[in-house]
Amino acid sequence: MNLFTICATLSLEVKDMIHIYMKEQYVARKERIIIKDEAGKDIYLITGKWGNVGDGLYLYKIDGTLVAEVKQTKLSLMPKFDIYLSGKKVCSVSKYPGIHNPYFRVSRIHWIISGDFANHHYKILHLTKTVMTMDKVYLASGDFYALSIKREQDLPLCVCLAVILDHWVIPRAPAKDGPLNLPAY
Repeated sequence: MNLFTICATLSLEVKDMIHIYMKEQYVARKERIIIKDEAGKDIYLITGKWGNVGDGLYLYKIDGTLVAEVKQTKLSLMPKFDIYLSGKKVCSVSKYPGIHNPYFRVSRIHWIISGDFANHHYKILHLTKTVMTMDKVYLASGDFYALSIKREQDLPLCVCLAVILDHWVIPRAPAKDGPLNLPAY
């Protein structure tokens, strides 16, 4: 049993879900993001940038096939993103103020995202059914976001939403213009 499997078994709520992982430091630095499955195998790659209207992120299968695009369409305290799967717009994501915490609405597919954003515990619901949970986990190999997703067909969309959530909820210093800051190997 590897560390990813141990982490996935920590919560009974995520039983019978698909478990994938994103290394948090790459998300925070706006570097290329590699998504891994439970066995630690690379399954997706995210590239791109945001900060300006029209900027976007691109989700690729590890074989290079473009799966999804995220485009920023509104720049404000409550920005808006559109998500495209196979070139077709499937939804828009907008942030709203809540009583205790903000929440996010994913239009067209009727998903709501809520949770303890300061501690990186999120949940995506469709009506009363859980679509995805996202938690920050601490492993020997680094800090990761653990995504538990109910249906395989929702994987690309949930990965895109996870990156958008991370971007919105963590305050960061303004990024310097230029190429991605990639580590040397």
